[in-house]
Amino acid sequence: MKALQFNGNGTEYFKIWIVNILLTIVTLGIYYPWAKVRSRRYFYGNTELDNANFEYHATGKQLFVSYIIAMVIFAIYVGVGQVFPMISGILAVLFFFIFPWIIWRSLKFNFRMSSYRNVRFGFNGALGRSYAVFMGYPIAVIFAFVILIFIGITIGGGIESVSSGMGALLVIPMFILMFLAYPAFFAMMNKLSQNYVINGAHFGQGQFSADLEFKPFFIILLKAMGLSILLSILAFIAVGLLAYLIVGADQIMTLGAQMQAMEQGAQPNALFFIVIFSVYAFFIAVGMYVLAYIKAKNRAYVFSNTTLDNTISFESTLQTGRFFSISLTNFILLIFTLGLAYPWAAVRLYRYSIESIEVEAKEGFDGYMSKAGSENALGEELGDAFDIDVGGIAF
Repeated sequence: MKALQFNGNGTEYFKIWIVNILLTIVTLGIYYPWAKVRSRRYFYGNTELDNANFEYHATGKQLFVSYIIAMVIFAIYVGVGQVFPMISGILAVLFFFIFPWIIWRSLKFNFRMSSYRNVRFGFNGALGRSYAVFMGYPIAVIFAFVILIFIGITIGGGIESVSSGMGALLVIPMFILMFLAYPAFFAMMNKLSQNYVINGAHFGQGQFSADLEFKPFFIILLKAMGLSILLSILAFIAVGLLAYLIVGADQIMTLGAQMQAMEQGAQPNALFFIVIFSVYAFFIAVGMYVLAYIKAKNRAYVFSNTTLDNTISFESTLQTGRFFSISLTNFILLIFTLGLAYPWAAVRLYRYSIESIEVEAKEGFDGYMSKAGSENALGEELGDAFDIDVGGIAF
């Protein structure tokens, strides 16, 4: 197993980042495509595997036209929404129908613009499959959920009897169903999307393959929900103990009265702010830890079940605790530096994420030849314009 390495640093990236920010502001956003390309080339170019670096081949000119189109569409959506809210709803539905196409085009472009040892990556997943995964499945789930609720109400004797008799007996199973529905939906979404992206990707003439199942994703999300509940309870206890140690039990009992007084325009004392700040801080930390847990476990499962031509295997060594500590300290750093530490934070997180990927390639990559050609950038920029992160679906 050989681990990927990242040779960049925060100081170098800061020089690129600050110039990108300034030029984007001065040009009223026109420079954004070039800024994006410069950043990606820096991260790709400093990512190394077996003494060779990755490359990103897109240009700002390639992205510019599609970026302008995306901005115009977004401006129309916002403008129409202010004047004709109903029409904006129709536009949102139309966007939902083109969303799978956006993902498909973005994947084709991003893979094709990436290379390693002069061999291009590529994506040959079918457009129809993208619609099945990213539109068909969510619609099917919504219909199934509506039908299930209708059946439950019918069995319970109608809406009027939901609060009594048989209807009351349905509350518990419906609650359990709702509790399981969330992880089940995203577990199946993970399975479908990951299989679609990985099995559609190739490296030169080599084909990636994966056979991911629903159950591991579902168990990961169930454990994450249990972990979230447990940590939330502990957070409440911690906040209570902190408040008790600082001001004592008598002052804690006045919090309710202070909240009522605030509704009447009174100014709260320092205790109120301490408690509120503590609650937010603890729950932000809990959320970040749970997300780190999901990412670590998902990556471990996906990488261990992914191969390239059945001869090259992958492994993720990313650990929940380490990823959480980097994310949390980055968050604190960004707050205290008003965002100026972003380049160092981005490099720290990227370095750990990349260097926790290991590749076992017994035959090397030299036998793979690229057949990559030019691609249209429209899909990728539409994804960015509507704030859809389609570049990291697979991993």
